[in-house]
Amino acid sequence: MRMLELFRSTAFRLAVAFALATTAATAAVFALVYLEISTSDVARLRLVLVDEASKGVNESDDDLKRALELRLTRDLRRLDYVALFRADGTLAYGNIEKIPDIAVDGEAHYVAAARPPGAAEGRSEPALFVARRRADGGVLLLGRSLLEVYAIRGTALRSLAVGLGPAIVLTLAIGAFFARRATRRLAIIHETIARIMQGDLKARLPLGGYGDDIDKISRAVNLMLDELARLLDQLKSAGDNIAHDLRTPLAVMRAKLERGLAGGADNGELRAAAGEALEQLDKAMVMVAALLRVAAVESDLRSSAFQKIDLAKICGDLFEFYEPLAREKSIEMTFETPGAAPMLGDADLMREAISNLIDNAIKFTPPGGRVRLKTAMNQDRPTVWVCDSGYGVPPTEQDKIFQRFYRGAPGQNAPGYGLGLSIAKAIAGLHDFDLTVADNAPGACFELRARSKAALAAYAEA
Repeated sequence: MRMLELFRSTAFRLAVAFALATTAATAAVFALVYLEISTSDVARLRLVLVDEASKGVNESDDDLKRALELRLTRDLRRLDYVALFRADGTLAYGNIEKIPDIAVDGEAHYVAAARPPGAAEGRSEPALFVARRRADGGVLLLGRSLLEVYAIRGTALRSLAVGLGPAIVLTLAIGAFFARRATRRLAIIHETIARIMQGDLKARLPLGGYGDDIDKISRAVNLMLDELARLLDQLKSAGDNIAHDLRTPLAVMRAKLERGLAGGADNGELRAAAGEALEQLDKAMVMVAALLRVAAVESDLRSSAFQKIDLAKICGDLFEFYEPLAREKSIEMTFETPGAAPMLGDADLMREAISNLIDNAIKFTPPGGRVRLKTAMNQDRPTVWVCDSGYGVPPTEQDKIFQRFYRGAPGQNAPGYGLGLSIAKAIAGLHDFDLTVADNAPGACFELRARSKAALAAYAEA
């Protein structure tokens, strides 16, 4: 990967932003430390000087001299300047010859240029001084050099200057490393997308195993590609089935018309041939209409217009419609419901889905069999069961029967095109329902059940 591409990458820009933020945060921390050193040490020295001056103001001259001598010889951290002046201003004891230009009020004062004791002429240092008047009119002067405090300040500033540079470089290096890794992952993803766009629908975006946002997006895209591949396979299968199923009625239609147009055919034969051709054409049109119905349901976006409906009432109406048909075929049909099964949906679509299930149950149940229709709230979810004692669905075909045009062995000679269950499945998906089939021993039992309690919650809010 070229360095220019790395520098232009979003990851590297984020690394630079992070480096700047880290630098600003570090500088802020150092500034706080610097201010704390500057203020706390000076404040502490002020308190020490004021306290020492207040203690010595009432002591005798001899005791005070001994105390000041001890401060200078044994406790160098507390006092650098000490002096005791008589009432007439002459020096009685100490290492500083005169009082600096400060007020004699017992408070600490800053002096920018104080001459250190024993230092050559012209040498000076910053210091704090406290001058306090004694009872005899004399003045006690105490002072502390600020060179140590200033030295600590300088050390803090140098540490900041020395530490920021390597910190910025290290942060940028780490950012460039991670940016390179992220950019390499994105380059691989881009190459994979290019392969998919060129027709390699089996290619999938790589997963890094980190569980980050890139992995989440890649996983979502892979799921989308799986669904697209499934739909394309289904479309190809549907096209093959359409071509196969349309070929037979068209071939029969052509043969009938050719026979009717053959020499010597009278008007009656022509009318009969045309009638048979129309019959085959009607079969083809019915199949095409069923396909269009599946496509219309799968692309239906009417969920925003769903209304309150009761599955129990819909099933009750369908029972009244299909029960005479079942009785005519010597099939016992029953309907069970403990009460209402409310949901939010399209009544016509749900009626069509359940009708397809009931129609199949009656179609594939031999005379003397049973068909049971039941609806109830199963774990607070509206559910419909359509069970029969017919031929049943082998376990190997339970996932296939919902595919378009798929017809199991028992239904090969039954009328229809294998689209009823596809339509029911599409309607179920539109309503956030699951449509499954299980063995009824004998026969099959179809269950149409809401995937969650959201349908009932939406019903309550509507």
